[in-house]
Amino acid sequence: MGEWVDVLLVRHGESEANAQGRFASRRWDPHLTAIGRRQAEKLVAQLEGVPIRHLVSSPLARARETLEPLARARGLPVTILADLSEVDLGEWDGRHFRELYQLEPFEAWRRDPERFPPPGGESILAVGRRVLAALGAFCDAHPAGWVVAATHADCLKAAVLTLLDADGPAARRLWAPNLGQLWLRYRSGQWGIHLGPLCPAALAHP
Repeated sequence: MGEWVDVLLVRHGESEANAQGRFASRRWDPHLTAIGRRQAEKLVAQLEGVPIRHLVSSPLARARETLEPLARARGLPVTILADLSEVDLGEWDGRHFRELYQLEPFEAWRRDPERFPPPGGESILAVGRRVLAALGAFCDAHPAGWVVAATHADCLKAAVLTLLDADGPAARRLWAPNLGQLWLRYRSGQWGIHLGPLCPAALAHP
């Protein structure tokens, strides 16, 4: 069946949207803040000793910028995968949280982002399916070594929900902070969630 490919999904560092309390999906493409850039630099040290072979990223600036220090340190190119992009927030893209908190569609989305996606936007499990499909196709084409993938909070949460066959409300029990990480393993169309520590001592395959 071949080797397992280790895939580390990393949420981007703090963005201008995070600092301003605004939604950023696709039409507004904010950059990292100074804090976010420092977080990106810390990723280099956090992953020291991890045998990374490939870097992939959402096309959005905050994800690409998160991988820039790691790409320089390792001398690796960054491959853009469109399907690692943030959840499509439709009409809410770019709006301040405080504008939305009193709206019933927003509260319904917070309760169940699968049944009640944003107006003109995307459901949470649709996000999970496209993220895992894109990463699986990349791993099939590059079946060796570690892949580090820079993406977005709902992409990490959606991947977990999809792999566990969980329902939409479970998304509200998951938290993916800036630079939060999810370690997955992939082989021949099969995915698994790795719960071990990410450190050189834990890298040997069983």
